[in-house]
Amino acid sequence: MKLVVGFIPFSATLDGLVVEKVYEMWKDKDFVLDLGTDPIAAAEEVRKLSPEKVLLVGSSRYAPEGISEKEIILETTDRWEMLELLRPGLDGRYYLEDVAYGLLIFSVVNKVYALYFRGDYNDENIAKLNAKVEEKVNCLLKS
Repeated sequence: MKLVVGFIPFSATLDGLVVEKVYEMWKDKDFVLDLGTDPIAAAEEVRKLSPEKVLLVGSSRYAPEGISEKEIILETTDRWEMLELLRPGLDGRYYLEDVAYGLLIFSVVNKVYALYFRGDYNDENIAKLNAKVEEKVNCLLKS
């Protein structure tokens, strides 16, 4: 089973710095990508690895405090709705959802697993997020 783990680091926020620090711990693995880019470019990068599953790790001001999980699927077949889902990510906003919808719309995978982090930048939170990424990777590899 091929898994790709994509990090969306965002150094302008404390949450994003935690994600960036955890990415630095994982970046040497051949199945890990920095996907802090537009949804089309992200889809192309992920497609090269031909994954069966994708885990995205990022931050969101809309996520609850701490670490949360979500499964993202494409709930529309309407092309205009899909365009609206992509548009923010084409305007320079590189959030986890934008990248996830790019992967879904361009048929890289049918479901995206997501880990969100929201909180302060400190060693404890970095360790917690790193442990959660490791746990989720192991879970996805087994399923």
